[in-house]
Amino acid sequence: MDLEDKIIGGLKSIYGFFRFAVNLPRNLKTIRSIPARKSFYPEYTRKSDRQIRRENCRYLFKNREVNPYYISYGFDAQCFRRQEEFLTHRDFFLSRDRGNQAMKRTSTGDYNYLALLRDKYVFYHYLASALGRDAVVPVYALISQNRAYFVEKSIWMPLAAILSEEGEKVYKVLDGECADGVMLVECRAGTLRVDGEERSREAFLSTFRGSRLIVQHVVRQHEVLRRFQTKSISTIRVITVRGKSGAINLFAAFLRLSADGDSFVDNRARGGLGIGVDLETGKLMKYGFPHDSFGQKLEKHPLSGIVFDGFQLPDWEKVKSLVTRAHEQFYELQSIGWDVVLCPEGPRLLEGNDDWEICGPQDTNGGLKARWKDLTNG
Repeated sequence: MDLEDKIIGGLKSIYGFFRFAVNLPRNLKTIRSIPARKSFYPEYTRKSDRQIRRENCRYLFKNREVNPYYISYGFDAQCFRRQEEFLTHRDFFLSRDRGNQAMKRTSTGDYNYLALLRDKYVFYHYLASALGRDAVVPVYALISQNRAYFVEKSIWMPLAAILSEEGEKVYKVLDGECADGVMLVECRAGTLRVDGEERSREAFLSTFRGSRLIVQHVVRQHEVLRRFQTKSISTIRVITVRGKSGAINLFAAFLRLSADGDSFVDNRARGGLGIGVDLETGKLMKYGFPHDSFGQKLEKHPLSGIVFDGFQLPDWEKVKSLVTRAHEQFYELQSIGWDVVLCPEGPRLLEGNDDWEICGPQDTNGGLKARWKDLTNG
């Protein structure tokens, strides 16, 4: 570590302590409210309010943050789970970012490889070239600098031309996260609907003038997943990890399903469910987990009534092969959270995420601290 790195590290420590002190009153207020939140595991005897607050205070002073997943991990239930088996929010982020955000230093400037994942347009073309177009959900058009580039035609056209075709398409902000900046746009008989609401073309186009977006056709998913009767396309979040030896392994996986008949996104941050997937068999586990602000765990899907436990996902071996081959193309990144769509013709990659969250994998699979250590060091 050179002098510059030591100075930067020292400044970060000072800033971290200052931020902790400033946020302490608010964090203590949050901790006082945790016992009022409903348990994800009411079948177990719950710890006392005092014990819950005491445990969260210890976590706060040790990790300099409130544990955002105390309830969804089931830590409020007595004799249920050991907290030391779980990756903490802070330790995970530090470890994940060290593995993915390392800079390559050259005489002409420093760089890393994150743009290959974060820019959805670059991601599509990169993997379509490396693995073949059947491996990735195709991009229909790019919107940039108030123009539209049609990929198949290899031509730039005025922005208004993007709305000249009939049918449904999905618009996505180029570097959006957690389903932010995703819109379902339908053009029928001269009428424009955005997320189900009628809009004028002029008003819609003005909302993203100067922005960069990709446009995709609505994906047709496998008939097995259509049985859940959701309006949205369901994706599987599969996380791969590259160890020190270079070996790539699956870390965890969970299926994301919309729980709202009117929603066209499956993200848990928008009210969807996450159901753990057995890595060997591709079968679903027993419970579906929302974020705790949207309710408690479920044993069957609220729209279709399908029981999760043992439900077999199709083409699971193909899914595992696809994400492993894709990670091999990102040779400088340690871990990637893939969003996989199961289509009638086989699995396709929708996107990859270097900044994937640990809550989904541990909500749906339990504590993964030991597995993370084994795979990153393996």
